[in-house]
Amino acid sequence: MERFIISTAPLQGFTTHLWRRAHHAVMGGVDDYTTPFIRVERGTVRRRDLADAAPEANRDVPVVPQILACEPAEALMMVRELTGMGYRHIDLNLGCPFPPIALHGKGSGMLAHPERVGELVSALAAAGHVRFSVKMRLGWDDDTQWQAILPLLDALEPVRVVVHPRIGRQQYGGEVNMTQFEQILATSRWPVLYNGDITHPEQIDDLRKHYPSLAGAMVGRALVAHPALLRPERATAEHHRAFHNMLVAGYRSHLTGGDHQVLSHLKALWQLFLPDAPARARKAIKKATSLPTYLAAADAAIEAAFHK
Repeated sequence: MERFIISTAPLQGFTTHLWRRAHHAVMGGVDDYTTPFIRVERGTVRRRDLADAAPEANRDVPVVPQILACEPAEALMMVRELTGMGYRHIDLNLGCPFPPIALHGKGSGMLAHPERVGELVSALAAAGHVRFSVKMRLGWDDDTQWQAILPLLDALEPVRVVVHPRIGRQQYGGEVNMTQFEQILATSRWPVLYNGDITHPEQIDDLRKHYPSLAGAMVGRALVAHPALLRPERATAEHHRAFHNMLVAGYRSHLTGGDHQVLSHLKALWQLFLPDAPARARKAIKKATSLPTYLAAADAAIEAAFHK
């Protein structure tokens, strides 16, 4: 049996190259990290997206860059940039559920338009020198729309198909539809990874037991909340302090706006990070107005999360 793959789902604003490097160095347990989607804006590939995916920014980290497009020309523009960086595995986003994206026919919004998906994958299949994977949902507004999409992916001969078993209109609410997921798993000619609502490593064990043909799992928000999720032996204050310190150092060296900008990014991390930290400790982080005050509050919150 092929090795079971653990990948990370991208979260815009959270799983940047700085987060990926800190996680890989301190926590680990991940086979590869998918970047937040790269897109074309005003006729060019966004420079900040490419900078985040650049190999020199992701030193020693196994990265899969992800592209978001509905037009073949835009997708190929991104592929040229990424293959020029040396990438030979690129992920295609057919799963983003956020209305500003999906209602413009991108991400999961494409799943209601198989003719557009067909044009896109045909163009990508002819790109050469690169393999693709696909991250998708069951559909945009119908949980059987995947049935028209999955055969189209054969043109890509995808490395893997990552399936989040909700429709795009659900975003992250409601129940996952495991009946439809099981049909995809039984139908797909290509390796399938499961994504959605994984919050404990035991769930991955259960998925492997129930679905022996499953090729892997992709973990998202829960890994930002609990960076040691996949390596429970590292769920200690010491490891989380080391992870946080590396992230602080990364922000301080990378951001040009001084301590105020660093503080803003670090506070945003705590929207998800260590939800078990006591409310009083989290309030002190929110109220911090200087980096030294923040660092003291964050250190106290990390300590409190593991020594209640």
